[in-house]
Amino acid sequence: MKKSISISIRVSEEELEKFKEAARLEEYASYSEFVRRTALIEANRIIKENNEGENTHEHN
Repeated sequence: MKKSISISIRVSEEELEKFKEAARLEEYASYSEFVRRTALIEANRIIKENNEGENTHEHN
């Protein structure tokens, strides 16, 4: 099993309430799970776009 690592972020009370509301609306177990999953989705999107950009430049 992979080792889990804990991280922390600073957010305003308003931002925290938005995370909590979005997590509730999307039926996540917790707002931290919502933040983790959303961050991973965004990270994967950025990595994919970057890799596609590199592949495009290789063919020129």
